[in-house]
Amino acid sequence: MFERQILSNLKAWSESPNRKSLILRGARQVGKTTAVRMFGQSFETYIELNLEDETDRSMFISGTDVRAVLNVITLRKGIKQFPGRILIFIDEIQNSPEAMLSLRYFYEKMPELYIIAAGSLLEVYITRNRLPVSPGRVEYMWMYPCTFEEYLIAANQDRLLETIKTIPFPEYANTVLRDHFMQYALVGGMPEAIQVWLNSKNVLKVQHVLTDILLSYKEDAVKYAISLKQADILKFIIDGSYSEVAKQITFERFGGSDYKSQSIKSAFSLLEQASLVSLIYPHTSTELPAIPKRSRRPKLMFLDTGFINLQANIQADYFTATNLNSIYKGIAMEHLVGQQMIAMSKSRGFGMGFWIRNARGSSAEVDYVIIYKGRMIPVEVKSGKTGTLKSLMLFMDEAPHNFAVRIYDGVTCLEQHKTPSGKAFQLLNLNLGLTTRLIDYLDQYLN
Repeated sequence: MFERQILSNLKAWSESPNRKSLILRGARQVGKTTAVRMFGQSFETYIELNLEDETDRSMFISGTDVRAVLNVITLRKGIKQFPGRILIFIDEIQNSPEAMLSLRYFYEKMPELYIIAAGSLLEVYITRNRLPVSPGRVEYMWMYPCTFEEYLIAANQDRLLETIKTIPFPEYANTVLRDHFMQYALVGGMPEAIQVWLNSKNVLKVQHVLTDILLSYKEDAVKYAISLKQADILKFIIDGSYSEVAKQITFERFGGSDYKSQSIKSAFSLLEQASLVSLIYPHTSTELPAIPKRSRRPKLMFLDTGFINLQANIQADYFTATNLNSIYKGIAMEHLVGQQMIAMSKSRGFGMGFWIRNARGSSAEVDYVIIYKGRMIPVEVKSGKTGTLKSLMLFMDEAPHNFAVRIYDGVTCLEQHKTPSGKAFQLLNLNLGLTTRLIDYLDQYLN
């Protein structure tokens, strides 16, 4: 399996003088277990426990006496001595309240150990069963589907990866960038789907992988739903979200159903805890403090665009489209940009939302805004340089700064613009394949 960028985050965690037990969060099959195993290769002693297994689960005879737990582990695993650093990975930790409690005591009593925990539907189980997680004694790290740069790592495109770091991106490399980005956009970011595509270049095999993963998500719904009715609602949302993504949604009768608002809202809350969906709430102001309006309709994002392509049956469009932004009426690229920005916001430390104009009868909406370096910066995902920027112009008229971003299927450049009212501002035109480099461009040009 290919390397993931989270390995550098895990390395930073391991080198921190204030290291705590780590809980790795994220949806099923985004690669958490594989990443920890790869990280474990840098340790002299690596111990992996899977608490779906009764034998491994029974090792946690106590949540507080972690020295006794470690002794049991060494006996059961046949470990006679511990050379060098020791990493213990506790997978499927939601199956043992004692193991959850032990994270605190490993940190307090045996800080020399490196402890990482993960689990399927962990957020759901923590909330539902009130599993003992000690604030201040554990830390969290998020993992998402692969970004475009991680796809390039898997595809062994080292030269292109280096070229992407050049600001501004050279126009001569646009064709190569677009070709690889098209493949990534087609397949999505699920690691298994990427590996199958790179090995076979067979879309039908990718479809099979994604279909199986979606089926596992729906099977999970039965496990954490509080009733059969809620399980049906969860499956309905998983099946129907593709037609509502990157749009503001209404909970009442979501997706043309007869389900009431509270039932849909509760189901979405569970799916957010399972990391399958994200609900992004709008801002109505263009300046800080950035407080999202939770009374307004949120924008729906699903875990990965690969699933959107599969369910909307638009995979063939990627082979014939003359403009990537036109696929699925622009929804596919808007969603893919948002998907990567959600992942970036966790690792690069910026806020994210979208903007709607706070005026009666106004339909103005900016696809995304990011809160970075004291500014709320508008980000539009557009079909080309000729596309209208009416909403962005309205945003810039109200904004206390003069910088905006358009992400599109075209050449990367910085332009000077004016709003219809005459306000001058800078517009960064950024190629779709450079979305993960957005913060680097902002660092360059905002200074």
